[in-house]
Amino acid sequence: MDFDSIKKLPLLKDYDAGDWIQFHQASEICRAALSERGYRRIDTPIIERTELFLRKSGGELASQLYSFTDPGGYEVSLRPEFTAPVIRHVVETGLLCGDPLRLEYSGPVFRYPSGDEFNNGMSGSFTQSGAELIGAGGPGADGEVIFIALEGLHLLGVDRPGIALGHVGIIWELLKQMDLSERAQLFLINSVPMLAAGEREMVAERASQIGLLEIGDAVNARVNRASASVEQIDAVLGHSLGSSYSGSLGQRSTDDVLQRLTDKIKTKDAPEAVNSAIELLSKLSNVAGTPSDAVAEGRNVIKAAGLNDENVGLLEDIVSAVESAGASAGDITVDLGLVREISYYTGVVFDLKSGDDQTVGGGGRYDGLVGALGGERETPAAGFAYNMDRVIARSETLKNG
Repeated sequence: MDFDSIKKLPLLKDYDAGDWIQFHQASEICRAALSERGYRRIDTPIIERTELFLRKSGGELASQLYSFTDPGGYEVSLRPEFTAPVIRHVVETGLLCGDPLRLEYSGPVFRYPSGDEFNNGMSGSFTQSGAELIGAGGPGADGEVIFIALEGLHLLGVDRPGIALGHVGIIWELLKQMDLSERAQLFLINSVPMLAAGEREMVAERASQIGLLEIGDAVNARVNRASASVEQIDAVLGHSLGSSYSGSLGQRSTDDVLQRLTDKIKTKDAPEAVNSAIELLSKLSNVAGTPSDAVAEGRNVIKAAGLNDENVGLLEDIVSAVESAGASAGDITVDLGLVREISYYTGVVFDLKSGDDQTVGGGGRYDGLVGALGGERETPAAGFAYNMDRVIARSETLKNG
């Protein structure tokens, strides 16, 4: 009997013996360097509960998960990154009880390519190596993480490595100054890459589609539609269940549900504030260059919008900390349009670059993740990770080793 051959899944790839020798060498270089700085190895399961990756990661990552229901009935996903599993382990085991934790890791991750990644033929799996500093905040901690990440690229033999710094916390603070809701802030921050690409009109159109630019009669119409919908549900349930229906939906009465819907719809952002924020971020997202030039230009843009530019100084402090740790000033650029598709980042964010200007890794600060995953208190944390497939492809040391 003849059988058709079974081929590997699209977007995934095989690794042969030569590949694994390179990965092993790269992993050992990272492990040795991080061990000298007090970072100790950790590993986590390849499969985790899907909720772990959705609770603070945002919608973009959700569309890239390899998810399924396991035989025990749990909704699970192959890990798309290491940070959330590492924090889950720290919270679950109670490791964080004193001095800052320094943890490092290496292993496969699985992330379905989207957008440009898909078009460029990116694989759905790759090896990630990185580190997390948990329990330490401020420019000094940021400087440690960023410098170690940059130093590692030198040790791995990447030609002319560099780093681009942004700060999502500065953007959050500016949007708060503009008195925008959290919903509007999240939409605008997620729109920064589009604004940086000059797609301002498309961002405004999307803002209109989700109701951020509605005024007056449009808001009242949505309130009336919501009221009618809840009343219809109430009538159907009352007719179907008769005397057994108490006029409540779950733990809340119909009036409670309607009031919550009405309050949510009426909590509208002023359209002029949303438009002003789009204009500000359109300009700010295109500010990039040397730290001194980019910071100065960023301050000018912010002041011209009538906002407080004080928080831009955070970037200056972080750059100083990285240089004090030993980095060359020429290795660092500032890009105020740099944000992350994973929305748990709260402060500095950075891309690790090779000499051909390709991103080979990145990281940032995520002070809210420990609390979001069940920690007893908010805990400062920052980390980075390399895409080892990309690093090895740009390392003469590893390719020839």
